[in-house]
This record gives sequence, structure tokens and C-alpha cells, in this order.
Amino acid sequence: MKRSIPVACRSGAIVFALCATPIQAEQTGSSSGLAGIDYSFSGSMRIDNAFSTSSSENPLNQRGNLFNGVPVQRNSVIGVQDTATRTGMPADNDFNLEVVRAELNAKIKLTPQLDLVAKLRALWDPGVYQEFDPGDVGSQAVGKLYGRPNYFEYDTEGLSHPNPLEWAGKNGMVDLPALFFEYNRGPLNLRAGNQQIAWGQAIFFRVLDVANGLDLRRHSALDLASEEFSDKRVPALGLRGSYQINDRWLLDSFVQKFQPTIQGNPNTQYNAIASQFTIHDRYADFDDKFNYGLRLKGDFGAVGLQAIAVRRYNPDGVYRWTESGVNRDLPSAPGSGAVLEHTPFEVDPSGVWSADEWFTYAAMSRLDGTEGLNSAVNEFAASGLLGAYPVATRDQAAQELDLFFQLSGSGLRGHLGREYRQETDLGAGASYVISAAPGSLLDQLIINVETLYTPNRSFTNPSLSRDYLEQDEWTTALVMEKYQRFAESLPATYMVAQWLHKTRSDLFGRSLEGMGGDVDHTPSGYSGGFDAVVLALQRKRAATTP
Repeated sequence: MKRSIPVACRSGAIVFALCATPIQAEQTGSSSGLAGIDYSFSGSMRIDNAFSTSSSENPLNQRGNLFNGVPVQRNSVIGVQDTATRTGMPADNDFNLEVVRAELNAKIKLTPQLDLVAKLRALWDPGVYQEFDPGDVGSQAVGKLYGRPNYFEYDTEGLSHPNPLEWAGKNGMVDLPALFFEYNRGPLNLRAGNQQIAWGQAIFFRVLDVANGLDLRRHSALDLASEEFSDKRVPALGLRGSYQINDRWLLDSFVQKFQPTIQGNPNTQYNAIASQFTIHDRYADFDDKFNYGLRLKGDFGAVGLQAIAVRRYNPDGVYRWTESGVNRDLPSAPGSGAVLEHTPFEVDPSGVWSADEWFTYAAMSRLDGTEGLNSAVNEFAASGLLGAYPVATRDQAAQELDLFFQLSGSGLRGHLGREYRQETDLGAGASYVISAAPGSLLDQLIINVETLYTPNRSFTNPSLSRDYLEQDEWTTALVMEKYQRFAESLPATYMVAQWLHKTRSDLFGRSLEGMGGDVDHTPSGYSGGFDAVVLALQRKRAATTP
């Protein structure tokens, strides 16, 4: 039995792990009584914390809504003016992440060629935050996730267990992110079971790393950089095979069950979708779909090459208006609920209260508030039965919206459907390791270039129309990284610089056509593409073994 207590804890700009009894244990041998079987176990426990660096709450959360307690004048198309003050209790959380995690890793050698690999993970969030309480605002919003915050359940319509090896509740979850058989025989390696697949060399930004979606429930996309999304990729049941053709070339392939990216749940600390909207996740219609791909990787000493071809369902999904299915009357129009349920709206105080709020959050979500109204009218006949009509300008949209917000008596929730579209990803990459004077800044500097081409990629239309945008997209990254020792008495420092360019969408896959808007202006779009830059340093301390 070996036991070690690591000195260095997980850390970052706004993330800290408190290593309360962070004992990692490993045991090897065959003393389990299973004669002839070698095995190894390791485990860890840690607490992940994040604290707020400002007094502002997440504005996409009900308790961080920018309009809570703010009087806003509404001017309707029929000339009625009033002042609305959105009900909502602002929160002031010093900490916005408190997660206790435990992991157990096991590897059991069943035969000289066959291993069983498993990882058991348990997470618990006590929810010690100033949480949203629907009773405080009189909300009756329909949907499993739209009451008090639910930190871990992934809710999809028509599917009770969307992640096969995960069991989740409001405050905790247990899953098996790895459970697979691994077979090795000469140049052949096969893995069958629940697993993650990591392709490409780019750090922070994913270019060729397209096999798995991301789990954003705990801390959005923020994480310890050196883990390179290993704790974020959504595992999937599948088969992966690789074959070492010769000393230089490796052929790698996979086929796996499609699993989508999991967004942070509404009214949790890092939800990325405005909580005035209800999401109807249609993953049940795609639960029987598969992704597959092929990679060829070459090693020529200082030069590395790779190319990929993947056919997949984009795990990020696309969004559009959908019928609410909620029969709840406008207070001033008895019986209107039977019509309203066939529109994308639901009467509820947790929704949008004014045209100003509508356009502010449309801009924050990279959407077009004016065309969004038109889509809700043109694509749902029931909207016209309530007197809604398409508009030509932003001001006309504001007046029509304010009329319906006045008629709602409080607010209107929007309802969106999330669907998934198949695409082909074709990519290539090259790397080069510089040799220079030992100890110099250039010596052992690794330069990576990766690019990905996706023809006819589907994007959410900024109007939320069911007619999704389809555009060709290029994604390119340049990465330079190395370890540098500045003094013999100091550990090496890891340094990385990276540039990302995307031609059609931003870092989170939102169409650039929805960019450039604000409360007073519809989006103008960005024509020059999207660019992002990362500069990072990390120094690690060595662990000690008593």
C-alpha cells in the first residue's frame, strides 16, 4: 500500500480547491483473493470552491436579473403607458461554487492482453447559496428544472435516463465516466465501453477535439487548464480502435453513441441560457444516433502530422421557438390560455416584463429581438389569433411587445426547443519542436497549428426561427508551449500562448450574425470572424511522500 499527500492543491484565478484530507491511495497486487489477477486502485477527495470577484450576480440567473426592482416604462402600440417593476430578489453570493468530489480509479488485468478500466465519481453541492425560490415571486413555471435550483439532473423530454452511466439528483450525482475493456495485442489497441476521446493538441480551445461534448453543469467551461477538459468531456458508450502501422504512423478510429453537451441548469450559478426561457431538450429524438471518425497521426521526430474525418451530431445543439404547451390565461382575456399554449409563450412572473428587458437579453444572448418577435408570429398561427403581427422596425416591435407584457399582468416566459444536427468535420494539424541552445527560451518550444473545416454547419438563427442557418465554417488555432526553468532552485514553469480564429461563430458556437446588438439596436453581425487569445503560466510544486 502506498499513500501520498499532495502538497499542491488545485488553484486558479477564481477557483480554489481546499485539500481537506486529500489522501490518494494506490494498492497493487493480487491480495484480493482473485488468483492470478493483477489490479491497481487509486482514489482522491477534494473540495472545489469559486468565489465572486465582483458584487454582480450572473445576470442570466433570476436573482441576478438586471431588471429586478428597476422601474421600466412600457409604451404599448395602443397608446397605453405604465411603469413595470420586475419582482425578484437580488442575491449577493460571496461563493458561487461549493462542490465536494470523490473519485475511485481501478484497473484490473484480466489476461495479459485484456484490462478492465473504471472510474467512479461522486459529486455533491450542498447548495449553500442565496438561491432562487419561485414562491418569492409567485412563479408557476412549468418544467422540472424551473422551480428551486437543481444542480445536477439533466432533463430531457421523453427520456428519463439520458446519460446511461450517471445517476443524478438535485444536489449530487454519481457516475462512471470510464468503464471499458481495453485489449492490446502488438500494434492493435481496442477499447469498448464508456469512455472519453481526446484528439488534437490545442489547449484551452478545442479544434480537432470533436468526439465528445462538454459537461458544463459544475463550473461552466472554466476549469484547471492542465486538465485539458478531461473532467468536462461527456463520456459515451462506444468502440475505439487504434493500429500502429509502423514506427511513424498511427491509425485511430471510433464509433460511439451520441451524447450532447450538458448546459448548466437554470438558476444555478453558471447557467448560460437566460432563465426567463424554458428549454425543451429533444435529445430523446437523437438517443439512437451514432458518431464515428478516423484519425491518421504521424511522428517524424521534431515534426508531427495528423488528419481527421468525423461524422457526428453537433453536441452543442441548435435552438428555435417551440410551443409552450401551457394553458394559462392572460388575466385580461379569459380562455386565452387555450390559444397561448400553441404559441412559444407562457404567462409567468419569472419571464420577461418589458421590451427593454426583451432587447437587453436578446443582445446578451446574441439574438435579434425584432426578428425573434417576427418568427414567433409568422411560424405559429396561434400568435395571430391573439392579435400579434409581424413588424418592420425595432420601435414597432417594442410597442407590440409592451402591449403583450401589459396584458400578461406580470411577464411572459419564452419556450425554446433544442435539437441536434449532423455534420462532417475535416481537420488537419502539424507540430514542430524547436531545438536551440539548452536552457534558452526557444529550446524545446512546441509549435502546433490545427484547422478544422465544417461544410454546412447548422447554427441557431438569431431570430430563433426553425430555419436554422447553414454555413461553412473554418476553425484554426496556433499554439506555442514549453516548460522553462528560470533557476535551478525553482521548478519549471509551463508557458503557453494560443490564438484561435473562427469564421462563423464565437467561442461557444453562437453565430456571428447575432453579434453587435444592444437594447436600442438590432445586431449588425461581425464580418471579420471571431478571434481569441490566451497567455498562461503555471508552476507546479512537487508532491511529497512521507
